[in-house]
Amino acid sequence: MSEETWLTVCGEKLLLHRDRAVIWARSRAVIVADTHFGKSSVFNRHGVAVPAGTDDFDRARLTQLLDHFGGRRLIILGDFVHEPLALDSQEAHDLEQWTRSLAGVKIQVIAGNHDRGVSRGWRGSIEWIAGDHFEAPFRFVHDCTSKLSAEGDAFSLSGHLHPVIALKGLRKRIARVPAFWLRESGLILPSFGSFTGGFLVAPKEGERVFAVSPEQVVPFPLR
Repeated sequence: MSEETWLTVCGEKLLLHRDRAVIWARSRAVIVADTHFGKSSVFNRHGVAVPAGTDDFDRARLTQLLDHFGGRRLIILGDFVHEPLALDSQEAHDLEQWTRSLAGVKIQVIAGNHDRGVSRGWRGSIEWIAGDHFEAPFRFVHDCTSKLSAEGDAFSLSGHLHPVIALKGLRKRIARVPAFWLRESGLILPSFGSFTGGFLVAPKEGERVFAVSPEQVVPFPLR
């Protein structure tokens, strides 16, 4: 089965990629949500031991997606960082080096709730967008339940919820996997960050869910 799942929305082709990203073909844009850079460092500072290296891994994934699809834009649908980064922090240094390495790529962040206060620290060469952002035919927003703009009835691309679905395996074991959640009003992306939790999706009639595995994106339930 192909790793690619294509949707046609509002006349635009969107690729749901197995690396938890959406590729907007016409705009040559890679779209992700909830990277939460710096989260592992936050936990470590509070005495919670968590694996290191997830930020490096996730930056490499983004770079690979941009290279593979010839992306000229990177759109992050909020929670780019887990909390504001001090200018002299290692996390800020690493992000600065990485963003500078993406020559010719425009980086846009729709500020999410975890990005609040970012003006007090590192901002980088990034276009930070407060609230939602309309670019025909889509509305880009962190939380699709937030207050609507004048273009609030446009099809939305959003994050924030970290949707996952439960898969039953052998011996009645249940595994949760990331998912794209397609509703009439918009598409909710799974969290891109490797160190994030998830919200168990309960789709209503008429909604569609696409399960994400390391190899492919498939409609769920499987038919």
